Amino acid sequence: MHVFVTGERQIGKSVVIQRAVSLLGLPAYGFLTRFHGGDSLYMAAPSRAGRPDSADRIAFRNQGRIELMGDSFDRIAVGLLREARAHPEGIILMDECGHLESGRIRFLQEVLHCLDGEIPVLGALRLGQLWHEPIKTHSRVRVFTVTLENRDSLPAQIAQVLTEK
Repeated sequence: MHVFVTGERQIGKSVVIQRAVSLLGLPAYGFLTRFHGGDSLYMAAPSRAGRPDSADRIAFRNQGRIELMGDSFDRIAVGLLREARAHPEGIILMDECGHLESGRIRFLQEVLHCLDGEIPVLGALRLGQLWHEPIKTHSRVRVFTVTLENRDSLPAQIAQVLTEK
C-alpha cells in the first residue's frame, strides 16, 4: 500500500510525512521540494533537502508566479524517482506533488511506475489538482486528508498502513 496526504496549504502535510518516516525507521529516497533563498524552488533527495545547490533548482518566482526552469524539472524529478526505485530497502518520498507538475507526462509516468512497484511510497498532494486523479484512484493508494484535528495522530496511522502486508 502507498499513502498520500492532502489538505489545505500550511496545514502540516510535510510535518506529518516527516514524522511518519521517522516512525518507520526506513531510509528515505525520492524528493522533497522546498523554497530556499526566497525566490528559488529546489527539488532534492531527502538526504540533501536542507542543503540544495544550484543543480537542484527547478523553478523561480517571477512577479508572483512560479515558473519552471526549462527541462530541469523533468531531469531532476524523474532522475530522483528512478534512483529511489533502485533502493528496495527504503521508502519513496514525493513531497510535494503540486500544480507545477501538471502536464509533465514523463514525471507522471515515473510516479505511476513507483506506485506499481513494491517499495512503499509516501507523498503529499496539493489540493485541487486534476492531474492527481491517476494517483488518487490507483488501486494501491490510500489518501489521508490532514486537518488540525488529526495531524498529530496521522503519522502513526500512516506508518501502520505502510507496514501492513
